Amino acid sequence: MSAVEVKKAQNNLSCPVCYQLFNNPKYLPCYHSYCEGCLEKMQVQSKIICPECRKEAKVPAGGVKEFTTNFFINRLVDDLILKKKVAAEEQVNCDECEEDDPVVSFCPDCNSFLCNACNDNHRRNKRYRGHGVVPFADVAFADLRSNKDTPAIQAKVKIPLCKEHDYELKHYCETCDELVCMYCTMKDHNGHDHDTVYKIASKHRSQLKKVTAPIEGMIQDLPGVYNNINKMMKKIRKQGEEVNKQVDQHYNELVEKLMEQKGQVKQQVHDTVSQKEKALTAQLDEVDSAQAELVSIKKLNDALEKSSDQEALYAEKQVVDRIQQLTEKYKKLSKHPVQLASMEFIPSKDPFPQFGSFSAPADLCSSEVVDLPQSIIVGKKVEVTIITKDSNGDHCSTGGHKVFVQLKSFTGNVTVGEVRDSNDGSYVASFVGEQVGEAKLHVSINGQEIRGSPYSIVVVRNYQTLSLPSKIVHNDGSMGQPFGIAFGRNGVWAVTDWSNHCVYVFNGQDKLVRKFGRFGINSSQVSSPRGISFDNDNHLYVVDTGNHRVQKFDVNGNYLLQFGGRGSGDGQLKSPYGITTHNGRVYVADNGNHRISVFQYNGQFCIAFGSDQLGSPYDVAVNVNNQLLVADLFHHCIVTFTLDGHYVGKFGTQGSNRGQLYSPLGLATDVNGFILVSDNNHRVSVFDRVGNFIHCFGSKGCASGQFSSPYSIALSPIGSIYVSDWSNKRIQIFTN
Repeated sequence: MSAVEVKKAQNNLSCPVCYQLFNNPKYLPCYHSYCEGCLEKMQVQSKIICPECRKEAKVPAGGVKEFTTNFFINRLVDDLILKKKVAAEEQVNCDECEEDDPVVSFCPDCNSFLCNACNDNHRRNKRYRGHGVVPFADVAFADLRSNKDTPAIQAKVKIPLCKEHDYELKHYCETCDELVCMYCTMKDHNGHDHDTVYKIASKHRSQLKKVTAPIEGMIQDLPGVYNNINKMMKKIRKQGEEVNKQVDQHYNELVEKLMEQKGQVKQQVHDTVSQKEKALTAQLDEVDSAQAELVSIKKLNDALEKSSDQEALYAEKQVVDRIQQLTEKYKKLSKHPVQLASMEFIPSKDPFPQFGSFSAPADLCSSEVVDLPQSIIVGKKVEVTIITKDSNGDHCSTGGHKVFVQLKSFTGNVTVGEVRDSNDGSYVASFVGEQVGEAKLHVSINGQEIRGSPYSIVVVRNYQTLSLPSKIVHNDGSMGQPFGIAFGRNGVWAVTDWSNHCVYVFNGQDKLVRKFGRFGINSSQVSSPRGISFDNDNHLYVVDTGNHRVQKFDVNGNYLLQFGGRGSGDGQLKSPYGITTHNGRVYVADNGNHRISVFQYNGQFCIAFGSDQLGSPYDVAVNVNNQLLVADLFHHCIVTFTLDGHYVGKFGTQGSNRGQLYSPLGLATDVNGFILVSDNNHRVSVFDRVGNFIHCFGSKGCASGQFSSPYSIALSPIGSIYVSDWSNKRIQIFTN
């Protein structure tokens, strides 16, 4: 390693706080590392703020030293120190003894420096046979020249010691999630799941590799994201320049128009002043004329006073007539100005009207949909509010954005919503879910989807509208007492007839296509069949209750195999009732043995469970959480287990009120987690996935929509509810 490389490595292994080589580096919870001493200086009360990400870390009760040590950095620091010594030709101490003798060799297999005595012992000891010991001078030279043919120098791995026993922590307890020594495994971790560090680390590295596998793809995606953001920044700058040009052009045009309007107004002022001056000038002329005439008469009168009597008498009549004319003219003369100075400039109410405004599109990252439900009822209009925000996250105050909403079902059907502009930056969107199941709500503004879109919504069945069946199947009166119902592929469904000891198979149009089975104890013969279920291959599993077994048939009724048999041992059954299939396993409600018995599709027994929790298991179903639901007739409740038999919980109480159960008989779940239960209250009750009551329909009787012992429930691929109305000898179908 050259001096330049040493300096570069030292920079990479320096603490961001003290800028020195890491000294006992510790991880903060945010995974940034600092020297233990630096962390102690940064501690304020019991908290540390990470200098790099500014996240707050709570200091453990034992102090900074209790933070996890970064052994990887420690190893690299030790490695660098050794290489610095070699590069500087300093003495390197022996790793095998405590003497100060100079090192003469390096063992790459042990990753150890050896003095002369330890080197001889290394060569003689059988334990180290086959180790490729290299002279130290060759190693130093190779490290300086980066010769790949000679092993590079690396610091010896330091294995931490157990604080209690002072032994190396070479074991790992997965139960307690901590490193332990050999004595710890025998004392405090006896019976725990532990193994050597090497084995556990290998397994964890494999798991870590799987977990971190997507990171490479994310890293490769980020340059594209970076480029897209940069391109958008350039577009924004360019668009800003264009808008500025438009603003300048618009306001320059306004200035020109304003100056033109100014000239027009001033011309109006000039014209008005000219008109007023002309009228007043004419009035002044009249006044001047009247004054001159009056002065002339006065002078004439003054002259007559000095004239002879003959002259006065001769001029009297002319003077009197003239005075009368001037008097009349004077009376008519306007004594006030015929024009007033009543002129003023009246500006517009807003002296500076908004001749233009700037509008930026709603920010797609800040805009949001509020009050969005996680589930909606099929066929029912739903309204949500869309809030547009600008790039600062502030609510847009004006409308006018092109907001588009559409709901896309899991089958690809698209329903376009209606959007109402509130003209205040908010929009009310309404839409309807037309198909039961998962859907995606797409929300776009000005042609681009906002952040978070598409939103996941579940369209659920409106169970609260159920009351009357849409169809009744009874085989023209030939159906005996139907018990179990099950759906296979392509809409095919099957029913067990308890009293006629047979199985009916119907097509997707609810038409009978075949019937198989007859009373007996031989293969393909049945006795009082109850539960029925299809597997993924469209094979039928029929609970042959009277013969205490399960028989497997193909969809054409051909016998394939059987399993069970009367008894209480593993793999045996006693009066089995309900059945369901899931992921290669068959779950049987083993009523007489008060348990659930589990088999593989080939009939091989797996496990049995529930005898401590169940009284009389009558039917079984697997819910959306991959849990097994059991209708317990004796305890009047629904019991939940994991698929491997661990008890989870139960819901339901005995009674006839809404939400209560009385001897539950049939059980089914839909894709949204709703649970349907038929019971001896002669009705079907609907619960949500955690057992909260939703609705119930049906009552005792034989009219349409009434039941008499509804033993089984099944849901068709399109969500219709099929109920076996046992005593009324019919199947009632409910569709909403």
